[in-house]
Amino acid sequence: MLQEADVGMKLRELRVRRLLSTRELARKARVSTSTIYTIETGKAVPRLSVVKKLSEALEVSPEEVDEFREAMARALGESP
Repeated sequence: MLQEADVGMKLRELRVRRLLSTRELARKARVSTSTIYTIETGKAVPRLSVVKKLSEALEVSPEEVDEFREAMARALGESP
């Protein structure tokens, strides 16, 4: 569960840094607000298709995408 929390904390950090609410991010990424909530609270690890949508919606830099991917890999027990 700790690794899932890493992904959620990183997502929340990126969202807050861009001054977006969960509702705004969900709308931009074309996912539900409950999806954002479950990821940010560490209750779920997003599918790769959702990661792509979130990355695009957050307009993240390559460095930030790498950090997000590393958190995802840790959550999935894989090497980045």
